[in-house]
Amino acid sequence: MTPITNTGIISAGKISLKTEPLPLRVERRDPSFAERLNSAVKDVNLKQNFADEATQGVMKDEVGIHEGMMAIGKADTSLRLLMQVKSKAMEAYKEIINMQL
Repeated sequence: MTPITNTGIISAGKISLKTEPLPLRVERRDPSFAERLNSAVKDVNLKQNFADEATQGVMKDEVGIHEGMMAIGKADTSLRLLMQVKSKAMEAYKEIINMQL
C-alpha cells in the first residue's frame, strides 16, 4: 500500500501533487501574497474615496483646488499601479498555463 502524506501520495520515492486533496493544498498556501493584494485594493479604494470627497470639497469651496488635484493624482497613480500589477500577474499566469510539462 502506498503511504499518503500531507504533500500527496508517495510512489517510488516521488511525490505527486496532482493527487493531493484540495483542502491540503489550500492549507499550505502562503497567505502573504493574498493579504498584500487585498491590502493594495483596499488602499486604492481608500484613495479613490478620498479623491471623491476632495472633489466634492472643491465644488463646495471647502478644499483648495491644489489639494483636490493632489488627491485625484494620488488616486489615479495608485489605480494605475494596481492595474499594472494585475496585468503582470495575468501574464505570469498565462505563461504558467502554457508551459509544457
